[in-house]
Amino acid sequence: MIAHSLFRGINLLALVVALVLSSCAQTPETLPPDVQLVVDMKEYAITLNTATLKAGVVKIGIRNLGTMVHDFNLIKTDLPFDKLPVDNAAAKATTDGLVRQMQNIAPNRAPTLEVNLAAGSYVIICNVAGHYQLGMRVALKVEP
Repeated sequence: MIAHSLFRGINLLALVVALVLSSCAQTPETLPPDVQLVVDMKEYAITLNTATLKAGVVKIGIRNLGTMVHDFNLIKTDLPFDKLPVDNAAAKATTDGLVRQMQNIAPNRAPTLEVNLAAGSYVIICNVAGHYQLGMRVALKVEP
C-alpha cells in the first residue's frame, strides 16, 4: 500500500514537472509575410526556402530553430560553399566578400534584414567557431 502511494506520488510529480517545463519552453518567433528569403539555421545545417533570387533589395528572415546561438554571414564569392578558407586557430571560415552579418542569434529568434544583392554567387554560413566545418553552409545564386 505504501509503495503504491509512493509510486502514484512520483508519477504525479513527474507529470507536474513535465507540464511546467513545457509551459516554459519558448515558441519560435514568426517571420513577417513579406520575407523573400527564409534562412533556417539549426545544429548543424542551414536550409533556404529558395536557392535562387533576383538581384535587388531582398528581405531576409533568419530563423534559429536550433538550441544554441548561431551567426548569419552572407558572403559574395565564386568559391564553392564548402571550400571557403578556414582559420584553423580560430576554427572559423574567412569572410572575404562579406556583404551582411548578424551575430548572436539566440534560439527561437527570427530577425529580419534587408540587403541590396547584386547578381552573382553567394554563400550563407554560421561562423560560430566550428559550425562552418560541421555543415552550417549553403549556396545562394542571385540572377540579374
